[in-house]
Amino acid sequence: MKYLLIILAVVVCSSAVTLYNLWPSEPMPSQDVALRVNGHQFTYDNIEDQHNRKGYHTASREKEIDSLVTRQLLIQEAQRLGLDRNNDFRKALKDYYEQSLIKVLTDRKLASVEAGVTEEDIDRYLASSGKIFTFTRIQMEQGISGEEQSQQHSVLFDDLSESLRLILTTLQPGEQIGQFETGTEVSVIRLDNIELAKGFQAVAYDRKKVREHLGNYRRSLEIGRWIDGLREKASIVVNDEAKKND
Repeated sequence: MKYLLIILAVVVCSSAVTLYNLWPSEPMPSQDVALRVNGHQFTYDNIEDQHNRKGYHTASREKEIDSLVTRQLLIQEAQRLGLDRNNDFRKALKDYYEQSLIKVLTDRKLASVEAGVTEEDIDRYLASSGKIFTFTRIQMEQGISGEEQSQQHSVLFDDLSESLRLILTTLQPGEQIGQFETGTEVSVIRLDNIELAKGFQAVAYDRKKVREHLGNYRRSLEIGRWIDGLREKASIVVNDEAKKND
Protein backbone atom coordinates (compact mmCIF):
# COMPACT_ATOMS: atom_id res chain seq x y z
CA MET A 1 0.00 0.00 0.00
CA LYS A 2 2.81 2.39 0.94
CA TYR A 3 4.48 1.67 -2.42
CA LEU A 4 1.29 2.52 -4.32
CA LEU A 5 0.94 5.75 -2.35
CA ILE A 6 4.50 6.72 -3.27
CA ILE A 7 3.83 6.10 -6.97
CA LEU A 8 0.56 8.03 -6.73
CA ALA A 9 2.38 10.90 -5.06
CA VAL A 10 4.92 11.00 -7.90
CA VAL A 11 2.16 11.03 -10.52
CA VAL A 12 0.30 13.79 -8.65
CA CYS A 13 3.49 15.83 -8.38
CA SER A 14 4.12 15.37 -12.09
CA SER A 15 0.58 16.51 -12.88
CA ALA A 16 1.06 19.48 -10.58
CA VAL A 17 4.27 20.44 -12.39
CA THR A 18 2.51 20.15 -15.73
CA LEU A 19 -0.40 22.26 -14.46
CA TYR A 20 2.05 24.80 -13.09
CA ASN A 21 3.74 25.06 -16.48
CA LEU A 22 0.40 25.63 -18.19
CA TRP A 23 -1.11 27.92 -15.54
CA PRO A 24 -0.79 31.64 -16.28
CA SER A 25 1.90 33.04 -14.04
CA GLU A 26 2.48 36.56 -12.82
CA PRO A 27 4.44 38.59 -15.33
CA MET A 28 8.15 38.57 -14.66
CA PRO A 29 10.09 41.81 -14.71
CA SER A 30 11.18 42.25 -18.32
CA GLN A 31 14.82 42.56 -17.30
CA ASP A 32 14.68 39.01 -15.82
CA VAL A 33 13.26 37.33 -18.94
CA ALA A 34 15.95 35.87 -21.17
CA LEU A 35 13.73 33.77 -23.47
CA ARG A 36 10.06 33.30 -24.39
CA VAL A 37 8.69 30.28 -26.23
CA ASN A 38 4.99 30.61 -27.08
CA GLY A 39 4.58 32.72 -23.97
CA HIS A 40 6.53 30.38 -21.69
CA GLN A 41 9.23 32.47 -20.07
CA PHE A 42 12.76 31.54 -19.06
CA THR A 43 14.86 33.73 -16.82
CA TYR A 44 18.60 34.11 -17.00
CA ASP A 45 18.77 31.92 -13.88
CA ASN A 46 16.77 29.20 -15.68
CA ILE A 47 19.23 29.13 -18.55
CA GLU A 48 22.23 29.13 -16.21
CA ASP A 49 20.70 26.24 -14.28
CA GLN A 50 20.19 24.29 -17.54
CA HIS A 51 23.81 25.00 -18.44
CA ASN A 52 25.07 23.65 -15.10
CA ARG A 53 22.82 20.57 -14.99
CA LYS A 54 23.36 19.49 -18.59
CA GLY A 55 27.09 19.99 -18.36
CA TYR A 56 27.58 21.79 -21.64
CA HIS A 57 31.33 22.16 -22.09
CA THR A 58 31.84 22.86 -25.75
CA ALA A 59 28.44 24.07 -26.96
CA SER A 60 28.07 27.78 -27.59
CA ARG A 61 25.47 29.82 -25.75
CA GLU A 62 23.42 30.02 -28.97
CA LYS A 63 23.36 26.22 -29.24
CA GLU A 64 22.34 25.89 -25.60
CA ILE A 65 19.42 28.27 -26.13
CA ASP A 66 18.48 26.56 -29.38
CA SER A 67 18.43 23.20 -27.58
CA LEU A 68 16.28 24.70 -24.81
CA VAL A 69 13.83 26.12 -27.38
CA THR A 70 13.53 22.76 -29.17
CA ARG A 71 12.96 20.96 -25.86
CA GLN A 72 10.25 23.42 -24.81
CA LEU A 73 8.49 23.20 -28.19
CA LEU A 74 8.40 19.39 -27.95
CA ILE A 75 7.05 19.55 -24.38
CA GLN A 76 4.34 21.99 -25.43
CA GLU A 77 3.37 19.82 -28.40
CA ALA A 78 3.20 16.71 -26.18
CA GLN A 79 1.01 18.59 -23.70
CA ARG A 80 -1.22 19.87 -26.52
CA LEU A 81 -1.77 16.27 -27.63
CA GLY A 82 -2.51 15.22 -24.04
CA LEU A 83 0.40 12.81 -23.83
CA ASP A 84 1.14 13.90 -20.28
CA ARG A 85 -2.27 12.55 -19.25
CA ASN A 86 -2.23 9.12 -20.86
CA ASN A 87 -1.25 5.77 -19.37
CA ASP A 88 2.01 5.46 -21.35
CA PHE A 89 3.31 8.65 -19.78
CA ARG A 90 2.30 7.55 -16.29
CA LYS A 91 3.95 4.15 -16.81
CA ALA A 92 7.13 5.80 -18.13
CA LEU A 93 7.14 8.10 -15.09
CA LYS A 94 6.72 5.13 -12.75
CA ASP A 95 9.54 3.21 -14.48
CA TYR A 96 11.83 6.25 -14.36
CA TYR A 97 11.07 6.77 -10.67
CA GLU A 98 11.82 3.12 -9.84
CA GLN A 99 15.06 3.04 -11.86
CA SER A 100 16.24 6.30 -10.27
CA LEU A 101 15.38 5.03 -6.79
CA ILE A 102 17.28 1.78 -7.34
CA LYS A 103 20.29 3.64 -8.77
CA VAL A 104 20.46 5.99 -5.77
CA LEU A 105 20.18 3.01 -3.40
CA THR A 106 22.86 0.91 -5.11
CA ASP A 107 25.19 3.89 -5.53
CA ARG A 108 24.88 4.63 -1.81
CA LYS A 109 25.49 0.98 -0.93
CA LEU A 110 28.51 0.76 -3.24
CA ALA A 111 29.99 3.88 -1.66
CA SER A 112 29.73 2.24 1.76
CA VAL A 113 31.43 -1.03 0.71
CA GLU A 114 35.13 -1.36 1.47
CA ALA A 115 37.06 -3.17 -1.27
CA GLY A 116 39.79 -4.36 1.12
CA VAL A 117 42.31 -5.38 -1.56
CA THR A 118 45.73 -6.17 -0.09
CA GLU A 119 49.14 -6.48 -1.73
CA GLU A 120 48.97 -10.21 -1.04
CA ASP A 121 45.71 -10.43 -3.00
CA ILE A 122 47.38 -8.80 -5.99
CA ASP A 123 50.46 -11.03 -5.66
CA ARG A 124 48.24 -14.12 -5.66
CA TYR A 125 46.52 -12.97 -8.85
CA LEU A 126 49.83 -12.24 -10.60
CA ALA A 127 51.31 -15.56 -9.44
CA SER A 128 48.35 -17.44 -10.96
CA SER A 129 49.46 -16.67 -14.50
CA GLY A 130 50.81 -19.72 -16.31
CA LYS A 131 48.99 -22.19 -14.04
CA ILE A 132 46.21 -24.67 -14.75
CA PHE A 133 43.09 -24.20 -12.61
CA THR A 134 40.76 -27.16 -12.18
CA PHE A 135 37.37 -26.10 -10.90
CA THR A 136 33.78 -27.36 -10.77
CA ARG A 137 30.73 -25.28 -11.56
CA ILE A 138 27.59 -26.46 -9.75
CA GLN A 139 24.25 -25.10 -10.92
CA MET A 140 21.74 -23.92 -8.31
CA GLU A 141 18.00 -24.42 -8.55
CA GLN A 142 15.92 -22.45 -6.03
CA GLY A 143 18.85 -22.32 -3.64
CA ILE A 144 19.57 -26.07 -3.93
CA SER A 145 22.73 -27.34 -5.61
CA GLY A 146 22.33 -29.89 -8.35
CA GLU A 147 25.46 -32.05 -8.19
CA GLU A 148 24.25 -34.08 -11.15
CA GLN A 149 24.49 -30.92 -13.27
CA SER A 150 28.00 -30.05 -12.12
CA GLN A 151 30.80 -29.70 -14.66
CA GLN A 152 34.53 -29.81 -14.01
CA HIS A 153 36.95 -27.78 -16.10
CA SER A 154 40.74 -27.55 -16.30
CA VAL A 155 41.80 -24.29 -17.94
CA LEU A 156 44.95 -22.19 -18.15
CA PHE A 157 44.44 -19.18 -15.87
CA ASP A 158 45.23 -16.74 -18.67
CA ASP A 159 42.56 -18.29 -20.91
CA LEU A 160 39.81 -17.84 -18.31
CA SER A 161 37.34 -14.97 -18.47
CA GLU A 162 38.19 -12.01 -16.26
CA SER A 163 35.29 -12.81 -13.92
CA LEU A 164 36.47 -16.39 -13.37
CA ARG A 165 40.05 -15.26 -12.77
CA LEU A 166 38.86 -12.92 -10.05
CA ILE A 167 36.73 -15.63 -8.45
CA LEU A 168 39.33 -18.38 -8.50
CA THR A 169 42.21 -16.29 -7.15
CA THR A 170 40.18 -15.66 -3.98
CA LEU A 171 39.85 -19.41 -3.31
CA GLN A 172 42.08 -22.15 -1.99
CA PRO A 173 41.71 -25.74 -3.32
CA GLY A 174 38.60 -27.25 -1.75
CA GLU A 175 36.91 -23.88 -1.15
CA GLN A 176 33.82 -22.72 -3.01
CA ILE A 177 31.83 -19.54 -3.52
CA GLY A 178 28.43 -18.66 -4.93
CA GLN A 179 27.84 -16.67 -8.09
CA PHE A 180 24.96 -14.22 -7.91
CA GLU A 181 22.75 -12.72 -10.59
CA THR A 182 20.48 -9.83 -9.48
CA GLY A 183 20.70 -11.15 -5.93
CA THR A 184 19.92 -14.77 -6.78
CA GLU A 185 22.58 -17.45 -6.39
CA VAL A 186 22.75 -19.15 -9.80
CA SER A 187 25.80 -21.37 -9.37
CA VAL A 188 28.62 -22.38 -7.07
CA ILE A 189 32.26 -22.39 -8.14
CA ARG A 190 34.52 -24.86 -6.34
CA LEU A 191 38.28 -24.76 -6.82
CA ASP A 192 39.62 -28.32 -7.02
CA ASN A 193 43.29 -27.98 -7.92
CA ILE A 194 46.06 -25.66 -9.13
CA GLU A 195 49.13 -26.90 -11.01
CA LEU A 196 51.93 -25.31 -12.99
CA ALA A 197 51.42 -25.48 -16.75
CA LYS A 198 54.48 -26.58 -18.72
CA GLY A 199 55.52 -24.56 -21.73
CA PHE A 200 53.52 -21.43 -20.89
CA GLN A 201 55.06 -18.06 -20.17
CA ALA A 202 53.49 -16.06 -17.36
CA VAL A 203 51.65 -12.92 -18.47
CA ALA A 204 52.80 -9.60 -16.96
CA TYR A 205 49.48 -8.13 -15.81
CA ASP A 206 49.31 -4.48 -14.82
CA ARG A 207 49.32 -4.33 -11.02
CA LYS A 208 47.21 -1.18 -10.85
CA LYS A 209 44.51 -2.67 -13.09
CA VAL A 210 44.53 -5.91 -11.11
CA ARG A 211 43.89 -3.91 -7.91
CA GLU A 212 41.00 -2.10 -9.62
CA HIS A 213 39.45 -5.33 -10.96
CA LEU A 214 39.75 -7.07 -7.58
CA GLY A 215 38.18 -4.08 -5.86
CA ASN A 216 35.26 -4.01 -8.27
CA TYR A 217 34.77 -7.76 -7.91
CA ARG A 218 34.67 -7.60 -4.13
CA ARG A 219 32.21 -4.72 -4.20
CA SER A 220 29.93 -6.61 -6.60
CA LEU A 221 30.21 -9.69 -4.36
CA GLU A 222 29.11 -7.68 -1.35
CA ILE A 223 26.21 -6.19 -3.33
CA GLY A 224 25.13 -9.71 -4.36
CA ARG A 225 25.24 -10.90 -0.76
CA TRP A 226 23.37 -7.80 0.38
CA ILE A 227 20.56 -8.37 -2.15
CA ASP A 228 20.48 -12.06 -1.24
CA GLY A 229 20.06 -11.02 2.39
CA LEU A 230 17.12 -8.81 1.44
CA ARG A 231 15.50 -11.76 -0.34
CA GLU A 232 15.98 -14.02 2.68
CA LYS A 233 14.26 -11.50 4.97
CA ALA A 234 11.43 -10.79 2.53
CA SER A 235 8.00 -12.45 2.30
CA ILE A 236 7.73 -13.56 -1.34
CA VAL A 237 4.67 -15.35 -2.73
CA VAL A 238 4.68 -16.53 -6.35
CA ASN A 239 1.39 -17.58 -7.91
CA ASP A 240 2.45 -19.62 -10.92
CA GLU A 241 -0.36 -19.41 -13.50
CA ALA A 242 1.25 -22.12 -15.63
CA LYS A 243 1.09 -24.65 -12.77
CA LYS A 244 -2.47 -23.64 -11.92
CA ASN A 245 -3.56 -24.39 -15.50
CA ASP A 246 -1.90 -27.83 -15.62
